[in-house]
Amino acid sequence: MAQKKILVYGDSNTWGWIGVEEAFPSTRCADGERWAGVMAAELGSGYQVAVDGLTVRATNLDDSMDWNAIKADMFNGAKTLPAAIAREMPVDLLIIALGTNDLKAETNRSAEDIAEAIIEVARVAQGCAGGVAYHYGAPEVLVVSPAPVDDMPHPDFAAMFEGGKAKSEALGAALKAAADKAGIASFDAGAAVGNAQGADGLHMSRDQHAQLGKAIAEAVRNL
Repeated sequence: MAQKKILVYGDSNTWGWIGVEEAFPSTRCADGERWAGVMAAELGSGYQVAVDGLTVRATNLDDSMDWNAIKADMFNGAKTLPAAIAREMPVDLLIIALGTNDLKAETNRSAEDIAEAIIEVARVAQGCAGGVAYHYGAPEVLVVSPAPVDDMPHPDFAAMFEGGKAKSEALGAALKAAADKAGIASFDAGAAVGNAQGADGLHMSRDQHAQLGKAIAEAVRNL
């Protein structure tokens, strides 16, 4: 049986950001500790898993600033997704794990707004058949609502994500409703691992990465 190809497309929790109380700078979990790596190990040799995780990435929003060589519009997940899919084609399943950066106070988005934005990214993926001078089909899509954020000890993060905890705790249900309406598979990370337990209150702990990777592997098998 041919391997199934999965592309995981996410933000800093997919990248593997290790939360620190001082907020910045951080380091990165090892490949096998990150949830996508745990998922790949759980799924075994019948699956090939590619990972595209970028810190600061949002759903369909440019960031408010450039970060070194990365320009503000490069953090817009909807804009950069078609090229990400084309790089990895053929892709059987795309897992979209975005939404945390849409919780920033400056976006003024509700949980329902963020859920609809995640579905918009999924719709972009569904329109990505063909690639660049080849004829692979668009991938199946699984959207994942992020682990809700928690109280953040650093004032910069606390201000950046003011009001985000309540919205993030409502996002799982909002995304399930939007995904069900759109006919897209969904998974609630918060139901699997709870609120983010990293030291910064924003990112998952290593234990949560392990829990989430195992839980999503089971969800993938059941698609």
